[in-house]
Amino acid sequence: MLKKNLLLITLGLTLIPDLFLGGIPSIAAPINNVAQLSIPRSTPRLFPRRRSLLRFKVPGIRGSRNLEAGAARGKCSPQDISGVLPPKPPKSAANQVPVELTVSDRPAFFVNVPQTSAQQAEFLLRDEAGEELLDKTLPLTASTGIMSYSLPGDFAGLEVGKKYQWRFSLLCDATSGDRSGDPIASGWIERVELPTSLADKLQQATPKQRLLIYAENGYWHDTLKALADLRAAYPNDLTVVRDWDDILRSVGLDTMSKQPLIPLNPTTASSQ
Repeated sequence: MLKKNLLLITLGLTLIPDLFLGGIPSIAAPINNVAQLSIPRSTPRLFPRRRSLLRFKVPGIRGSRNLEAGAARGKCSPQDISGVLPPKPPKSAANQVPVELTVSDRPAFFVNVPQTSAQQAEFLLRDEAGEELLDKTLPLTASTGIMSYSLPGDFAGLEVGKKYQWRFSLLCDATSGDRSGDPIASGWIERVELPTSLADKLQQATPKQRLLIYAENGYWHDTLKALADLRAAYPNDLTVVRDWDDILRSVGLDTMSKQPLIPLNPTTASSQ
């Protein structure tokens, strides 16, 4: 009797695995053809991958000159107007400003105007001896923004190795002779000789490559002008907008980075 029971138990244990395995689906063989796999596509990028931030390399050695006296705000500007310029060295005197470098004979000048009711502005250029070279009255087309002014095409141009003082004034009351309430922004600029190696690179470079060359070699006015031209040519290019923001932030001009860019009509050197 005992042997018969043991035999039945043994037969039962042998059949149980077959019953369980019969209800389990067989494991599929590995797929060798990659094309058979259904791989979900990644979501397309709406914006290009962000490259490294554009930065301006401030020259290690810059000359300095006395800053022209004058109020930064006045009757027609409740907030200070100021040149869009890199910061002064920490140890420079309060009445001294660095001389910015350019390789252009007719550079552009940029002034931040937070708010004004003035309808006109004046741009004045003098040589280092104080002789007046250019005096232009400019109509304003906006009440706020970064105003840019390029020296006119018929102007004789800046000479290599010479320093110049520029001044931008808002004409609060253009009809009267009283200029005491006009807000003033001013600075100094020097045209320098472009090294042959850089001249060759600039000649072959694209507009965006020229921008990088100017920024890396400390030519501030040329950097801003190249960026302003790119913004005018590609107003919807987010990369250019970010470059403008980056270059101003790199020299501590964060508060100006969102200001609209307002080009002023250069007119001619001979017209008033």
